[in-house]
Amino acid sequence: MTARLLIFVCLFMASAISAQEIPTTSDQYEKEYNINIRKSRINGIYIPENISDAIDEIIRLSPAASIEQFKNGEEDLVVRKLHFGLGKWLAVKWNFDGGSRYSHYLRMMGVTYPDDMISFTLRSLHRHLNGNPMELKERAQAISERRKKEHEARLNMGTPIDTLK
Repeated sequence: MTARLLIFVCLFMASAISAQEIPTTSDQYEKEYNINIRKSRINGIYIPENISDAIDEIIRLSPAASIEQFKNGEEDLVVRKLHFGLGKWLAVKWNFDGGSRYSHYLRMMGVTYPDDMISFTLRSLHRHLNGNPMELKERAQAISERRKKEHEARLNMGTPIDTLK
């Protein structure tokens, strides 16, 4: 019993020591974001620079049979099916929420929501594998416009209690 307690305490202390401090203010978040977008690795994971690099990295990390199955699937279906598997792995490991050089690259294109970053990346991979035009700028612009319209619709739903100045 004492050995188990000792192991538990050691594991608890190790996790507390290695845990990163979570930014609590927008200034802290922005500072952390600006640091992250310059890193080639975050938590030991390689962070791609752009879509070509991301595609190469996904192909390098994935079994050939999985890539072939993904390639042969219908685009909308495979993007939807892999969103919460491979897609969430990409979002977490490539730090879409906290900022990374890849998420910053996508943000500069107009793809700002992590779920959109996932879909954009998976769809680009599928098109690359099948030799189809990726239409990066067009798709990024369409995503950006759709998000703007959604935001405006939410704002028009009612009267704001307060606005930030």
